[in-house]
Amino acid sequence: MSPQPRHNSQQHPARPIRQILLAAVVLVFAAVVFGLYSLRGYLQSRPAEQKQQDVQLAETASLRIVSLAPNLTEILYAMGLDKEIVAVTSDSNFPEQAQFLPRVGTFWQPDMEAIIAARPTLVAALGFDQQAGLAGRLQKMGCRALSLNIESFTELYSGIQTLGQSVNHPQEAGQLMRRIQGTQDNLRQRFAGRAEPRVLWVIQREPLRVAGVDTFVDEMIRTCGGRNAIGKTIHQYPPISQETLLATAPEIIIEPADTQADYERLSHTINEFYGRYPSLPAVQEKRIYVLDGDLVSRLGPRIEHGLKEVARCLWPQENFN
Repeated sequence: MSPQPRHNSQQHPARPIRQILLAAVVLVFAAVVFGLYSLRGYLQSRPAEQKQQDVQLAETASLRIVSLAPNLTEILYAMGLDKEIVAVTSDSNFPEQAQFLPRVGTFWQPDMEAIIAARPTLVAALGFDQQAGLAGRLQKMGCRALSLNIESFTELYSGIQTLGQSVNHPQEAGQLMRRIQGTQDNLRQRFAGRAEPRVLWVIQREPLRVAGVDTFVDEMIRTCGGRNAIGKTIHQYPPISQETLLATAPEIIIEPADTQADYERLSHTINEFYGRYPSLPAVQEKRIYVLDGDLVSRLGPRIEHGLKEVARCLWPQENFN
């Protein structure tokens, strides 16, 4: 009689291995499902602010920013967004690397087609008609656009914060804002209580046009301990007659120059132009100054240097390092 076969594990080794693998798969699947439900519950339970931060982080990771104003370009660079800026208007000349970026028109006439071609995820614009209108059209097309009014120091600080939030750099924005504000506060406190020299801020010679009191230029003059020689006017930058010029009797005259060529031209013709008004105290004391317009005419990061330049004109005997 032939021996009966014995059915044991050694004769069927694959069966327990398959059972073990099946059990492992079930356990892994259960763990994945549990993990997904746990993650879902965690995300649903998170505060709304944290969820918004997640969205902002995702947007920042793929930011492509187009800046339509030189002061906005400088603010963005100052917040460390040099790699995210993909295009600027032709007026953006600082910092140096901004000069090598693609151009999307000018400050006053941005080019819509060039902006779209840059494939921006954010367009930073100012609030005057040409740029605000363009920003509105871009938003209707589905492009995120930010329009900021920056015509005073208060609006500058608010604009820096808003822009910082939009690009998920609130800490950098806060540091920048506090730095500029600190310079302004220090200068204001330094000159408080002194006799205020009369300052005339000339933005154009022919016809003669000056900065009125309802301007950030007036804020700079007052911050540095001076007084605008022009009284209340209807326009922010009114034209004035020769009679008004003589009546203001400025002790100091300041002219901003938009370009290096303008700087040289204005500097070389100071005596010829203002020599027509020998009775002006500024002419008699030779206190007429031409300043870099990029420093004193842009409400941006370098305005703190501009403030110091104005202070040097008013108080040349003092140190502003």
